Amino acid sequence: MQIVQDQRYTSLELAGILDINTTEEVHKALLAHFERHDRISLDLSQIESCDAAGVQLLLAAQRSAEAAGKSFGVVGATDTFTAVCAALGIPSEQLIAAPGTLPEPAGMGVESSNA
Repeated sequence: MQIVQDQRYTSLELAGILDINTTEEVHKALLAHFERHDRISLDLSQIESCDAAGVQLLLAAQRSAEAAGKSFGVVGATDTFTAVCAALGIPSEQLIAAPGTLPEPAGMGVESSNA
């Protein structure tokens, strides 16, 4: 897992497999970053496979971020990720941030811009 930070948000870049065997590690990383940052993106462009546990973790992260007034979004979603979402009946758009954007945290008043 690689971590990229800039002034606007922190991006965690995952590679390999996002499944029941790796969700604990990703969960811990997300928790640690949510404690220190208001805007987090999760780059899945290097994900080779994903299962329901991985998608469930990301949905829970999104709900937790919203409840805490923070923002979370998936970027670089692969066809594999979107196919798993579809198989689970979850619109992948529910998790995927628009290209070049990340949802603004509640009450931050900072304008999003493309970098």
